[in-house]
Amino acid sequence: MTIRKLLPLLLVAAGTAHADVTVVTTTAGKASIIDVGGTSTNLIKGNRMRTDSLVGSRDNSLIIDIDGRRFVDIDDKKKSATVTPLDTLNEQLEKVGVGSIQATLKKTAQTKKIAGYDCTVHDISVTLPFSLTGHAGDGMDMNMLLSGQVCLSTNAPGLADYQRFYRASADSGFIFGDPRAAKSPTGAAQAKAYAELTRKMAEAGMALESHVTISASGGGPMAGMMGKLAASDITTTVTQITVGDLPAEKFDVPAGYKVKTQK
Repeated sequence: MTIRKLLPLLLVAAGTAHADVTVVTTTAGKASIIDVGGTSTNLIKGNRMRTDSLVGSRDNSLIIDIDGRRFVDIDDKKKSATVTPLDTLNEQLEKVGVGSIQATLKKTAQTKKIAGYDCTVHDISVTLPFSLTGHAGDGMDMNMLLSGQVCLSTNAPGLADYQRFYRASADSGFIFGDPRAAKSPTGAAQAKAYAELTRKMAEAGMALESHVTISASGGGPMAGMMGKLAASDITTTVTQITVGDLPAEKFDVPAGYKVKTQK
């Protein structure tokens, strides 16, 4: 599961109406046994978001195009792009037995200053039942839990555009991160849980810092193994926020790239 792609998407900051927003984040921690430490540059322009991530020597660019109802994964080294239609992804999610999400966001009295902006710490918890086989009640049911804290700002630049984007993404049924990961039960559960968590956070403000742990539990014979695969402990922090026009071509497939559509 490409958690390193998911977490930066939780941490895009906000500003004036109809302004493009660029946010730089750093991430530290582990997803399962994988070190996810690195940096990401997140760009929002209207109903499109692009995240350029560098983790170790690996780089990746992922575009979420709400109006086009698609995900675009760009590989600059290979001069290629993989397009996943949202409708195709929704069909995959229906097959993996993801259940009803329970999510809470509780404001605390603690405040911080991150990247020069004030924010308030909130406790977060998301519980999501899912089935390893896609068929609930067959002895392979599990629960995924996301818990931790997030520091939300209501005065960081670009807030209106951030909230507008995430409101549109929630209304359209988008998840966040590599859509190919949603083909597996744990990947689908994590993606759905992050989407719900991000929606709730966006309603309350802009996440400038987060610390999230992920665990999975169940009574089936594969529960222990899948629990280890799901285990994560990650901290992500915003280091820079800028507001200003971004070129439209940053949010589409570059000319001359080979395009493959996932079906």
